[in-house]
Amino acid sequence: MSNLIPFNSWSSERIERGVKGCTSRHKKYSKDSRVFYITPKLEWWFIKKYLWREEGASSPEELQEVIEAIYNRKVLDDERFYVHFGNYKKEVDKMKKKFIRIVSEGCDDLSDRSWEE
Repeated sequence: MSNLIPFNSWSSERIERGVKGCTSRHKKYSKDSRVFYITPKLEWWFIKKYLWREEGASSPEELQEVIEAIYNRKVLDDERFYVHFGNYKKEVDKMKKKFIRIVSEGCDDLSDRSWEE
């Protein structure tokens, strides 16, 4: 099992643009090195009202739509989440550099994984 917080395509796109600085989860990802602070559990209404921009949404309503699509159900205002603040873009940039190096070096056999640091 990975120690990294998984992200869907909506979040990944916002991380890529540098507009997502936090993510709300039911469990703590304390071993993800990109995370620099995890809040105590906060109620969803608070996250939606005060942290929607940091979550990468264009509005509290968009954030509500996104989380309900993730859970495939209505997320109520009193549901509680840990909010993880971190530098997630750093990992995306690192993966891009690795990919560019693979392509530029013409690595034909990815199974040897010698290109990894």
